Amino acid sequence: MKLAKWLLGPLAALGILAGCATSMTDIKGFNMISIEQEKELGNKFAVEIEKQQQPVNDPEVQRYVDKVGKRLLSGARAVEFDYVFKVVKDDSVNAFAIPGGRVYVHTGLLKAADNETELAGVLAHEINHAVARHGTRQMTQEYGYSLVLSLVLGDNPNMLAQLAGQLFGKAGMMSYSREYENQADFLGVETMYKAGYNPNGLTSFFQKLNAMDGGTQSNVARFFSTHPLTSERIQRVQAEIAKLPPQRYLTDETEFKKIKGRLK
Repeated sequence: MKLAKWLLGPLAALGILAGCATSMTDIKGFNMISIEQEKELGNKFAVEIEKQQQPVNDPEVQRYVDKVGKRLLSGARAVEFDYVFKVVKDDSVNAFAIPGGRVYVHTGLLKAADNETELAGVLAHEINHAVARHGTRQMTQEYGYSLVLSLVLGDNPNMLAQLAGQLFGKAGMMSYSREYENQADFLGVETMYKAGYNPNGLTSFFQKLNAMDGGTQSNVARFFSTHPLTSERIQRVQAEIAKLPPQRYLTDETEFKKIKGRLK
């Protein structure tokens, strides 16, 4: 699916949008889209995505994932959106955040995780893509401010539907820059720790996916295509975890096991 690339004009020539080095702790960055505009864009994307991704019709499953997500938000650096967490029927191992603080979790991810801590690790990563507003920042870099603004204003509904499918729906997933992925890892570790989750859940899930891959496990292919895992990346996360002071992590796995059972 090809998309017309809108010219960035003088901004591109000046290199303002050209992906300067990202500070791991800087969640603001350069973003021409306002918070209110991003909320509006997220609402519009959500309508299109939920035409393509079928939400799970089980209130207990939805409530549980929402509870884990809200607990993680207590450890986030900023909560500028009204976060919504939804489970969708898809056996591929994945989760994704769209602009405006909406996070979608595939049933395949819930089935692949061994415990709530691993689920929390992936959710923490995705939450921090939203916290640092990577979605609108990346879209503006790739497609230009004019196009993104036209989507916010509702001037280009056909392009909105096309992009929703290409970036977040069945057709594919947004592929973030290496710097954005590293920042989401860094902030994810911090968020888990502050929320009382053991951040090693993030690395244990990454390691599990590496073991599952081997070129034959198609259900993890989408995760790897949008979140490329390297030994260097995993080691970087482990190094950040090693810097944290010891603390006691409390997680009851009873409810997680019950929820997994409901998905079988």
